[in-house]
Amino acid sequence: MTKPIICFAFTASLLFISCENSEKQLKKSLEQAGFNRPEFEKVLEQYQNTPQKLKAARFLISNMKDKSSIDSISIATVQPYYDALINYLKVHGDYGPTMMYYKCDSIKNKAADFPSVSPLYNYDLQILTSDFLINHIDNSFKAWQNNPQTRNISFSDFCNFILPYKCDNTFWAGTFSYLHGLYKYMADSLKSESFIQIGKSIDKQIKNNFRQDGIFLQQHPFLQPTTKYNYTMARLGSCAEANYTVITTLRSLGIPAAFNLVPYWGNSNASHSWTEIIGDKPQKRYNNEQTQYNGPQSEIISDMFWFNRHFDFFDGIPENVLIRWNRTVPKVYRENYAIQNNNLANTADLMNIPDFFNNPGLEDITDKYIECTNVKIELHKDSVAKRFAYLCCYVPETYSWTPVAWGKIKNNGTVRFEKMGKNIVYMPAYFTNGRVIPAAAPFLLDAKGHVVSLEPSQTMEPEAVFYSKVPYRSHVLYYALDMLNCSFQVADKADMSDTTTIYKIDKLPHYGQEVEIKNSRPGRYGIYSFPVGRHGFISDIEFYGLDENGDETKLTGKPIGNPGIYGNGLNELFDGSRVSYYAQDPACGINYVGIDFGKPVRITKIVYYPHTDDNGVVPGELYELFYWKDSAWISLGRQTGQKDKTLVYKNIPKGVLLRLHDITTGNENRIFIYKDGKQIFY
Repeated sequence: MTKPIICFAFTASLLFISCENSEKQLKKSLEQAGFNRPEFEKVLEQYQNTPQKLKAARFLISNMKDKSSIDSISIATVQPYYDALINYLKVHGDYGPTMMYYKCDSIKNKAADFPSVSPLYNYDLQILTSDFLINHIDNSFKAWQNNPQTRNISFSDFCNFILPYKCDNTFWAGTFSYLHGLYKYMADSLKSESFIQIGKSIDKQIKNNFRQDGIFLQQHPFLQPTTKYNYTMARLGSCAEANYTVITTLRSLGIPAAFNLVPYWGNSNASHSWTEIIGDKPQKRYNNEQTQYNGPQSEIISDMFWFNRHFDFFDGIPENVLIRWNRTVPKVYRENYAIQNNNLANTADLMNIPDFFNNPGLEDITDKYIECTNVKIELHKDSVAKRFAYLCCYVPETYSWTPVAWGKIKNNGTVRFEKMGKNIVYMPAYFTNGRVIPAAAPFLLDAKGHVVSLEPSQTMEPEAVFYSKVPYRSHVLYYALDMLNCSFQVADKADMSDTTTIYKIDKLPHYGQEVEIKNSRPGRYGIYSFPVGRHGFISDIEFYGLDENGDETKLTGKPIGNPGIYGNGLNELFDGSRVSYYAQDPACGINYVGIDFGKPVRITKIVYYPHTDDNGVVPGELYELFYWKDSAWISLGRQTGQKDKTLVYKNIPKGVLLRLHDITTGNENRIFIYKDGKQIFY
């Protein structure tokens, strides 16, 4: 009889503590509301006789503390851009491949300067009205209870994943009704499906209509951040805004959804986010190993593959070049509306933690998606003055590190990091005065969960051959595959009826290619011909022939053929840049590009570059190799790229972390180790 009494007493004490904490949170929120407090008191009074809605109202208000939204007036200078985009969509329904650029460039060209934007934020507790909250709560209950597929989910899940009025740093009072009206038909048409399948279908539909154009946003950086109205109506933004739109839509239909994110990929640039439909569980957990795409079931984390296609043909890619098929994941977090009491933002001084962790709703859910392990690290001696340490992933743009996980430092100078993704290189670090400071040597957490130190040893690598400064990724392989069986030709007639093939691409081009042409007949037109159905991707073409003195020289003339699409046309094909590229216009009906030399010439050489990320070793360009030692990058010397597109370094330290920098041009890079004659990138 004793044990049940103890259990009951313990449970009762937990309930008391929970209720007490809830009351404290509510009190703090009402205090922060200040002059706006009466608005929230009206909401609580509205539901005095409806206990469940009163609990929902208390949940929203209690967890609203410190939440803020962008002030539209502070970014008013960019509103003309969004107005133009929104108005165009209302008339035409879609931007097509070019209209976003045309619209924004036309406004930008008329202005003397780029818009100067200094976003300001207001506390939600000081700007929300009682009318808005009451309307939102009532509509949320209707969406939940009127949906036969979700009305039986728990009240807790309703509060956490349907009720919240926002999932980012902005809100729009009209969001619920607008998105509900836009996608209700779709939910109704799929009512025989589970709410999870309905949610996935709506997710796909929204993202098909939403432009996640990173290049466009890089060229127009002043467009972000913006209001929820703007990115919702313009259907434009990053993957985060696309997912915020999905989540808001699903919640308006009574489908529970949450915002999940990877703070930074383990072997690639940037963060990533996706929508989780609550109740949907991955069939298996991702092990971060490099395996090819084998259908939708392979994609445990959205966008984990660089290209969703299986490849069987690799002829032309050097044997020692490892193809990277997928991105790796160090951690997965969920951004909750509800405050999570055990996260770093609620444990530490907010002034002394990284911005990413300054989120009271952040929850670590790595073990739901990733095969992970716990890691114990011994830090430098100065750890005694620190409370927390971090594991970081590499940021190539700044040759630095960004925190992705945190742990409490013990008195003996060790720290335990829980639920870490494997097959990733991590840097232990402190965070002091806004700076990430290395706290120990970087290490590889290998596939078995073992810590492999990357601290320099006395053993030397006799010879190391390098092909690239970043991994050869599957999307680059796809671009190379697009050129397979394409041909270079010459012709004399303007209708190309007398073309003669002088070279056919029968192997995958690994970065730049130089082809010697022997015994070709003269022709007025030099042509690159691609079969029907190809994208026509190619970065640059150079034709060479003999001048009047018999010296080989680059041939010039007028570009001809398929004009390509905006930003990827004939100008980009012959601009001498390996970064810009050509992509054919499928509506044109012409399956070639080339040059009109103005007179017949004999082509002796062709130099061409497939559409790539331009990160292979380029003959003649200057490179510098670095390794990590004592919290800094140390140079191992400079070399010029060899004719076979490699660099050869002798007697470099074994088992160290390396990176390669192209001094001549370009900043893109990734860290790697050199093992068994191969660069293994992380």
